[in-house]
Amino acid sequence: MDPRDTVVVTGTGRVAAAPDTLVVDLQLEGHAPTVGGALEALTTAVRACQDALPEQQLRTQGLGLHPRHDARGQQVGHTAHQSVQVRTADPTQVGELVARVAGAVGSGLGVNGLRPELSDPSEQAWRAREAAVDDARTRAEHYAQLTGRSLGPVLWIREGGEGGPPLPVREARMMASGPAVDPADQEVVAVVQMGWALLD
Repeated sequence: MDPRDTVVVTGTGRVAAAPDTLVVDLQLEGHAPTVGGALEALTTAVRACQDALPEQQLRTQGLGLHPRHDARGQQVGHTAHQSVQVRTADPTQVGELVARVAGAVGSGLGVNGLRPELSDPSEQAWRAREAAVDDARTRAEHYAQLTGRSLGPVLWIREGGEGGPPLPVREARMMASGPAVDPADQEVVAVVQMGWALLD
């Protein structure tokens, strides 16, 4: 077929979904004058975190160790650190979880951030693909109409990619007992390129 008798368009489908899991990224630190002491202090902090959240399956990752200096630049010891991930299906529990760890670990606790997740986005991905194909067909029909042609059969389909950045639609809430996070909805995005034949 003559490529001049085709129309190629890109369709996009977006489906908003409320995340069902909130991941809290914690960092635990241990400080001591020696390397061995810093590692031992970190081990103690990790165990205290586990004891504070016995119902959680914590995920530890990464391990770092670096010298610690005072305000004058003099080395005063070492710091060992490790990342810990805590997952919860109830965003209102975030403040309580962090407070419990802080009470057990003390100044060795840091919070690196929060991120919402969808445990299974397959349903949203299916609907996003359907919306992407509908969008592509609508565009192709419009182009055919503008050029005085009619749309023929689909010649090819190429998936352009899925996934996308979160779409914030709600603000986080704060409660007296600690920060309770109302996670923003996320978008599952599908992009598809499609080619149609143009008929006279």
